[in-house]
Amino acid sequence: MIWLWMHLVTWIVLLIVVFSVVFSKKDVSVAAKMIARICYVVALVSGIMLLGYAWEASPVLAVVKILLAIGLIGFCEIYFSQGHNWRSRTKALLLVTTILVGLLGFILAGGRPF
Repeated sequence: MIWLWMHLVTWIVLLIVVFSVVFSKKDVSVAAKMIARICYVVALVSGIMLLGYAWEASPVLAVVKILLAIGLIGFCEIYFSQGHNWRSRTKALLLVTTILVGLLGFILAGGRPF
């Protein structure tokens, strides 16, 4: 159960960081990048530990979430490195992808830990 909570808290922190970076008028701070990178590592480790449970629930959805989460990490890093040179459609796609990864996690967890 601790892995599930770690995974959830990490996603919430990453969601807050992504929202703050997208809606900020300033350049991306080093602190935001480092917080996001720590979230990536914690999410990957806790995700690996939770993979067995997700695989039992739905193998296809688990693979989709894994691919989407890895793509989100790459998308965040590209966005953070380019700064604010993106169109609003790309910013919206980043936010939607971040939320979608979290929703898939809730579906795979069967609505737990709530």
